[in-house]
Amino acid sequence: PLPTSTSVPKTASPPHSSIHYSHHVTYSNFLFFLLVPTLVYELEYPRTDRIRIEYVLEKIFTTGGIFAFLHVISHQYIVPIVSESPKVTAIEAIADLDIPIFFCYMLIFYLAFDCVCNGFAEITRFADREFYRDWWNSTTMDEFARNWNKPVHEWLLRHIYLESMETYRLSRNSATIVTFLFSSILHEFFMLITFRMFRPWLFALQMAQIPLIIMGRDLKGTRLGNLMFWFAILLGIPLISVLYSREYFKSLEQTN
Repeated sequence: PLPTSTSVPKTASPPHSSIHYSHHVTYSNFLFFLLVPTLVYELEYPRTDRIRIEYVLEKIFTTGGIFAFLHVISHQYIVPIVSESPKVTAIEAIADLDIPIFFCYMLIFYLAFDCVCNGFAEITRFADREFYRDWWNSTTMDEFARNWNKPVHEWLLRHIYLESMETYRLSRNSATIVTFLFSSILHEFFMLITFRMFRPWLFALQMAQIPLIIMGRDLKGTRLGNLMFWFAILLGIPLISVLYSREYFKSLEQTN
């Protein structure tokens, strides 16, 4: 089930808050903001009335179990293929990596958004537990972008999309392109730090979602749209892994 606020204890926030901005910015408030699973700052968040210790322990043990599964899958089925990817064709590497990488992707998604986010939400008594929606039912790529990572989506919506329209008077279409561009650059920056090389494939694939969104508008809400979405996910995730891993291991061979 989705981890929404209906699955947590009742909230204890007052209906009318008397908190003001200048009096609320303190070191303790900053520390609390670092711990709550949200990227959008508010003066006050909905809070639960208690911490469920058994729920926190459940998330801790689940996190440990997922890390164990990820370790086994990556070392048994991914690392051997990835390390040999420069020696085989990209199609062969994608075919061999499709299932194990997608399985790891789903485990990491559950680890991040159900275990870690819900765990920190319970510890901080943060009541808004909608960290994702039913992205698996998406029929367009923009629907997937809105539903699979709600904390990042809310941050991009407020600070990039809406801000660009209000401050720079951009149209909705222009603001959408700017938001995708910013997100793509940020993701590519993380890849640059991780692999210590600049290969803008993730940037290109993310920006390619814009024409896919335009072309897929007629498929919104259809079964065919959902099938096309899953085809893109099952192909795109191992493709990114193969592209970066091939270059990474090539650079290691050249270094040695």
